[in-house]
Amino acid sequence: MKKIVLMISIFCGAVLAISCNEGEKKALLTGEWRGAEWLINGHASAYDVNQVYFNFGKDDRYNSDFGGDKEKGSYIIRDDKLYTTPDDELEIMVKIEKLTKDSLVFDMNRSGQSEKLTLVRK
Repeated sequence: MKKIVLMISIFCGAVLAISCNEGEKKALLTGEWRGAEWLINGHASAYDVNQVYFNFGKDDRYNSDFGGDKEKGSYIIRDDKLYTTPDDELEIMVKIEKLTKDSLVFDMNRSGQSEKLTLVRK
């Protein structure tokens, strides 16, 4: 009986720790972000990073703009990954390499090409 109580306690503690961590990340992510740097395979990309914009709401909704390519949908954070689902489209996943109150770095992979997008809070 003690083993069952201990297992349940460990499981509940792990779930609580994970959810608190994700809640903290969501609180840091919420708000408006502007592009600061976009690297492809470690080199500056040809994309105009100044045209990159994200707004993550407290209601699990987001909108973004990549120089006229606008998108809106829902998002969720699991572990160190951000999952966005544009309205009526498939889910997209990017790794959150860094998230602070002032900066956000996405580690992405498009068609086998390593990309790193750095954003700063607006």
